[in-house]
Amino acid sequence: MIYDKLEYVSKYRGISQNLDKAIDWLQNNSVDTLPLGRTEIDGESVFVNVMNAQTRSQQEAQFEVHEKYMDLQINLQGEERFATGDKTCDVTPETDVSLCQGKVQTEGNLGAGWFALFLAKEPHMPTLNPADTAVGVKKVVFKILSDI
Repeated sequence: MIYDKLEYVSKYRGISQNLDKAIDWLQNNSVDTLPLGRTEIDGESVFVNVMNAQTRSQQEAQFEVHEKYMDLQINLQGEERFATGDKTCDVTPETDVSLCQGKVQTEGNLGAGWFALFLAKEPHMPTLNPADTAVGVKKVVFKILSDI
C-alpha cells in the first residue's frame, strides 16, 4: 500500500506503466468533473469508478483482494477509514475480487487531499466509519491493471 497526499502522486511514476497512465490522467484532468459510474481512461488497463457509498463498521466489513487490479482510491466528499490485512486471503481470479477475513495490519484515514493505492493481491478494507457512526462519502476508485 502507498498512502500519501494527492499532490505528491507524481513521485510514484515508474512503479508501473499503467499506474503512470493514471498519474498522467490525474495531472491533466480533474476527478471532480467525473460522472458517477465508470469512465475509461485506457480500456481495461486503466479505468475509474465514481461512487457514493456509506461507511461501515469494521465488524460489518471484510477484506477485499484483487488478483489483477490495483485500486487507487481518492475521496471527493467525506472521510473514511481503511485497513490493510495480512496476506492470508485467497483470490478468485475469475472475478478479480475475493472477500475474506484477516488480521488488520495497518489503518488510516482517507479524506480530502489524500490517496491510498492498494496493490494487486493486497487485502484491504475500504469505506470504514471515520468515527462511531456511518457517514456518506463520494469517492473515486481508479482500477489499474497490475503490470508489476
